[in-house]
Amino acid sequence: MAVSYDVFISYKNSGKDGRATPDSDEARRVYHALVAQGLRVFFSEESLVASGKGHFSKSIEAALDSARVLVLVASCRAHIESKWVEAEWDSFLQDVRSGNKQGELCILNCGTLKPADLPLFLRRQQMFAVGDLDKLVTFVANALPAGTALEDVVKVSLHCVNAEKREDKIYLVATHKGTIDGLLHVTAFWGARTATRLKSQMKAINVTAADADAIVKKARHEKRQAGYRAKPLKRILTAEAGIHLRASLSIAEAPAHAVPRKKAAPKKAATSRTTTKKTPTKKVATRRRSSRDQ
Repeated sequence: MAVSYDVFISYKNSGKDGRATPDSDEARRVYHALVAQGLRVFFSEESLVASGKGHFSKSIEAALDSARVLVLVASCRAHIESKWVEAEWDSFLQDVRSGNKQGELCILNCGTLKPADLPLFLRRQQMFAVGDLDKLVTFVANALPAGTALEDVVKVSLHCVNAEKREDKIYLVATHKGTIDGLLHVTAFWGARTATRLKSQMKAINVTAADADAIVKKARHEKRQAGYRAKPLKRILTAEAGIHLRASLSIAEAPAHAVPRKKAAPKKAATSRTTTKKTPTKKVATRRRSSRDQ
């Protein structure tokens, strides 16, 4: 099954001497920074590990087709115009220009590139310096479409504890897209609070929004009468149950849409003698050699 990606990282992996380029180390830094934000990132050193040698091209094409953002990591024009790298960014831009997809391309300059050094079609793209990795991550996150959160479709989130029966239960009701445009399905989910998969029952199929609201209100009222009380979904749903719930409702994991800015550290008082120890910088993991030579 083809994997869908949010971001595709394009870079020249090795030079004519077979050694790693500076681009590959910076590409790995970009990869880890984006993955830390919960994004699905295609990075050949990691993403092609499970592919057979004959499947590299197909995997790359599928990743390019699904990605909404392409990050081009380059230290010089020669690397940008190398066979594989140029094919990747050119294909991505062609799809965007032709209207086949919506997407953004940005560049991480890990050399001494200037806009005038870039190929003509890349000169209007946003370029970031190596020290601006946080800004690049924010750019990427904001370029991605906002996903659907479970809270957007789960209209009833209830919790009930019965100490005598040793029960700790939850009950949810979701309204989600029906099989007919403009109509909704209504589904109830229930089970133990610690459950990794909830039981479910379709309460209505292809009904109007007004009818769906009425069904939701009725279900909420009945369960509240039975002793259930409202509680935020994140506080009562296990991570595993959330994964299964998303799958049953056919909604993908919402990407990180905006990366919050770091708050400025409060200024120290003049009388303070407290010193802050610098946290040692972690070294980037040694790059693994890949059979994909760009």
